[in-house]
Amino acid sequence: MSAMDPIIIADEEVVYSSTANATKLAVYPPEYEGHFSRILIQRGAILSRVASLAELIHRDYEGKRPVFLCVLKGATPFYMNLLEALQDLRQGYYTEFIRVKSYEGLNSSGSLKVEGTVPNLEGKDVIIVEDILDTGTTLSHLIPLLEKEARAKTIQVCSLLIKRIKEPQKVTAKYIGFSIPPEFVVGYGLDYNELYRDIRDVWIISQMGIDCDRNDFP
Repeated sequence: MSAMDPIIIADEEVVYSSTANATKLAVYPPEYEGHFSRILIQRGAILSRVASLAELIHRDYEGKRPVFLCVLKGATPFYMNLLEALQDLRQGYYTEFIRVKSYEGLNSSGSLKVEGTVPNLEGKDVIIVEDILDTGTTLSHLIPLLEKEARAKTIQVCSLLIKRIKEPQKVTAKYIGFSIPPEFVVGYGLDYNELYRDIRDVWIISQMGIDCDRNDFP
């Protein structure tokens, strides 16, 4: 496996960790008790992989100043840790943020809604930073938008996770942290109904977590 290949988390793997007894070290707010079926990737392993991704990006962009475009909100922890790792490598960069919503299904043609304004990226090398890539619907609409309206020079994608799904993915990422099973995952910025972003590890959500009512929380 080359450094460019994602770390594969097997379907049956209980936890991918950089330390022993990772599950015992996992912490989360007490109100989430019972909301997860199992931990998938421990924070230490995430940070280690983020450092490796930063080295790959630095190798490709040394001497350049790419724009790192964070897709809010889910990618925020990954984005911040990636930028810190790039600082350690003395890699220059610019930062931008964008919030988008994609709609695809019976009542939609698969359109994209950008909340706010599209940043001016004219002539810039852009790296879109995402939390997870599954179908690629959002990026399949966002990338042409950035090419046409923002006039980016080049566009690459860096995603912490890529989900192994049966249907073909509409977009590929150059930089990928982990390849994971087709499970619904939360934590480290990933949410379900705006919950679970406040967890440092990546977990597989349980039925109890899916069924919980957000209004029950303070």
